[in-house]
Amino acid sequence: MIHQFDLFLSHASEDKPRVKKLHDKLVVLGVKVFFDQSSISWGDSIVEQINIGLMKSNFFVPFLSNTFAEKGWTNRELNSAISININRKGRILPICDHDFHVGRNYPLLADILYESWPGPDADEEAKLNEIADKLLAAAEKAKHSQ
Repeated sequence: MIHQFDLFLSHASEDKPRVKKLHDKLVVLGVKVFFDQSSISWGDSIVEQINIGLMKSNFFVPFLSNTFAEKGWTNRELNSAISININRKGRILPICDHDFHVGRNYPLLADILYESWPGPDADEEAKLNEIADKLLAAAEKAKHSQ
């Protein structure tokens, strides 16, 4: 399968302002990102575009937060990603909000190493740069192994 996107950024709409910061850093680094705001145009079928994004992305990057866990749509995206990637280890790269507990909310993801979003007192800029660099490295490695 030809991958159109390096990453699919999944998030609850309430978390969009924070995830958008990461999206913007990734785009500057040259990473091809499926992000609803920039990947779905007026008049597009949302479901169709999300399905395309899920199928044509190398990595699924959910921003796991308490809001994410409460939403039906984000959980559908996550369940689809788990199903699509069942035989492709390392393709789900979770980022967890500082106050989110993975094991209690998503036992199937409990054994996956994840990045943590910085808490309110942390240096958000430095952590976002670190996460963006790691995602860039994963995208580059995937390109060279295809």
